[in-house]
Amino acid sequence: MLVLPGGGPSQVGALLTKCKGGAGGTDVEAPKQQVPPPKERQVLFNISGEVTPGEVLALMGPSGGGKTSLLTLLGGRSTARLGGTIAFNGAKMTKATKRKMGYVSQDDLLYAELTVYETLYFAALLRLPRSWSRADKLSRVEMVVEGLGLERCRDTIIGSHMMRGVSGGERKRVSIGHELLINPSILLLDEPTSGLDSTTALRLMHTLRTLASGGRTIVTSIHQPSSRLYRQMDKLMLLSEGRCMYYGDAQSVATWFKLLGQPCPFGTNIADHILDLANGDVLVGGGNSASVGSGLDVLGGLGLGADGAEGAATTARSVHQSLDAAFEQRKIGRGRGGVRASDLEAMAAAADAAERAAGGTPRKDGRYGGDGDSEDAGASSGDQALSATAVKVEVAAAGEELAESAPAPGGEESKWGATWFDQIKILVIRCVKTRRFQSLSTQKYIQLIGVALLAGMFWWQIGADLHSSQAALDVGGLLFFIELFMGFASLFAALFTFPSEFQMLVKERQSGMYRLSAFYVARTVSDLPMDCFLPSLFTWIVYFMAGLRLNAGAFFANWASVILIVLTSQSMGLLIGATVINPQNGQTIATIFMLSTMLVGGYYVRGIPVWISWLKYVSFIYWGWNLLLKIEFSNRAFPCSGIDGGVNGGSGNSTLAAALSPSGVCSVGSANIFEVDVDAPVTKEVCILIAMLIFLRLCIYYALQYKTTFKGRN
Repeated sequence: MLVLPGGGPSQVGALLTKCKGGAGGTDVEAPKQQVPPPKERQVLFNISGEVTPGEVLALMGPSGGGKTSLLTLLGGRSTARLGGTIAFNGAKMTKATKRKMGYVSQDDLLYAELTVYETLYFAALLRLPRSWSRADKLSRVEMVVEGLGLERCRDTIIGSHMMRGVSGGERKRVSIGHELLINPSILLLDEPTSGLDSTTALRLMHTLRTLASGGRTIVTSIHQPSSRLYRQMDKLMLLSEGRCMYYGDAQSVATWFKLLGQPCPFGTNIADHILDLANGDVLVGGGNSASVGSGLDVLGGLGLGADGAEGAATTARSVHQSLDAAFEQRKIGRGRGGVRASDLEAMAAAADAAERAAGGTPRKDGRYGGDGDSEDAGASSGDQALSATAVKVEVAAAGEELAESAPAPGGEESKWGATWFDQIKILVIRCVKTRRFQSLSTQKYIQLIGVALLAGMFWWQIGADLHSSQAALDVGGLLFFIELFMGFASLFAALFTFPSEFQMLVKERQSGMYRLSAFYVARTVSDLPMDCFLPSLFTWIVYFMAGLRLNAGAFFANWASVILIVLTSQSMGLLIGATVINPQNGQTIATIFMLSTMLVGGYYVRGIPVWISWLKYVSFIYWGWNLLLKIEFSNRAFPCSGIDGGVNGGSGNSTLAAALSPSGVCSVGSANIFEVDVDAPVTKEVCILIAMLIFLRLCIYYALQYKTTFKGRN
């Protein structure tokens, strides 16, 4: 049973999917009748059908009718909880099976920074069998580019609303080409013409028609097609509120509904007419139309007369009920082939005779309703074998091809098109290319260099002359600012990394392009150069302008420490982004986290209450600042006369300090300026920060693994 969150108690039903086209189809029955939990809603009811290689099946219906739910279910992309199983040629749908199917979502999930050729190139390297040579894979890319007419834009970036790129039609063809690389037996498309003008949509449907003529099975949902576009369809399934109102020959739908008393008005596109019926707008006595609220209510008894608005609505509901009853009756004994044109000839002849007897004139072409484009009028409702407990949605595909192309279960070839190391290498190159515009962002460099110069001027040569404890405090403030600025910048920059790529990651993982571990390692490796370069640039500017400790060891230790702090902060941002996904919620959590860690970092608040002081031990800012203080002030001294208090209060008495240090020189550590013992080794801070980094990176991986699974996405 297919159920989705929401709604109240659902009706009973289950879903059986059958793919036929090879050596016999395979039925997988869902469990017997069962009532789902109260807050679950069944969205598909008693649907069955069949589409064979070389055919284009169109799913039509009003919004919310179940088109996308059915399509995602057939493609194994549904995030709904599914009771029962789906099978192809007698075997359950597996990840290997899904890799042999093409699925094009309504939204074109493509990297905006890649060109058309690069998009297909990387997909070919990852998806095509590893037994293929590189030359063979490149040849397949060229074949797809030429076959879809993408030569003119092959070197144009995909683009987005922020970057100009290819047109909407070209972007859709790239999405289709992404799936055609594997030469799928079945190609599923979710509203591929949405957002396209009529001419571009027609060209796209011509492309699908050509693909089907090559022996592929095409199943596509479509919304309000034009009459010319409708002519490209072989079969039609009309859905309303999850139930099938019609399934069969797409070019016979006008005749079917004419015989049921719902003719297509002259001059009306048949596609618009059947969508009106699915939405509940039906013709009642006198040719007037009435709305009954939903397509399901339309299915009802014919020939019921009524007067007035109330009577019209009652009749409309009866008519809607009769359409369903007629469809149910017609499909009995017909199997899943749907209503055929030949089946309607005798019915049409009888209708013609009746119309002549009534003084009417039948159409010369033997069809009813519509205008001169009636030949695109459509699909005939089907002979579906329906039951109360199972819905048979039989999507016929080139099953033999599917079975032959799928390697033996458990074989490595059946899992991935490239080895783990090859996946990492390919993904690293792709990640670098997708981030090339970010890496060259002038705004980012202006911001970083500008803040570094301001900090250098405000703390100009403050560390060159350590003449008092106040000077030491000022240097400590600079170190805290460096850590805070780089920590905030890296965390919030990383916060949007996975949310912006999440849908793409899910799509590519469902297509079996790569292992999640390969993606994660590749992403980490490709980001590392910029993650290290930007804080390095900031450190180089501020360190020398502020006159910090002029010692090679101290400089490189400070540099490495800032990078370690940045990587830890970035990891926290990545973890929040991978866990929350919603950017707005992620920003809220990140802000609270950073402010909390900043306040317990040791600079702003000295006397933290005992019951909450433990927070500083999980703050990377606390450990990072201690590390920078030790590197800067270890074994450094200043005149004892300069003691005037510190973070821990100091002695506040220069005479006492001079007595304790006969030489008149006090070390920063002995003056107790900071809470931390700056003369102690840095081993503890370094180990804790590295442990935090490793722990956070592992958490990121498992968060991604969970969020990209069925349960995590729901």
